[in-house]
Amino acid sequence: MKEEVTLLEAKKDGEELVLLDGRRLMVNPSDIPTACTWTPTAGLEITGTSDERMFPLKVRNVSNDIEIAAMWLG
Repeated sequence: MKEEVTLLEAKKDGEELVLLDGRRLMVNPSDIPTACTWTPTAGLEITGTSDERMFPLKVRNVSNDIEIAAMWLG
């Protein structure tokens, strides 16, 4: 299932993504250099199909078509 969301901010130098609706994602450490460059209001698509066990979500930045792995923070 694909979900379209808007990024509010990348926190902690890209370790955490905060979405416009208040939910938060923890970014896979290997993807932090990518996530830290994402800007507020970026459109993101979230799917649950990553091969990573710890980071089961794929988050794709719609504007540049770059994907990272992440997990929900509770």
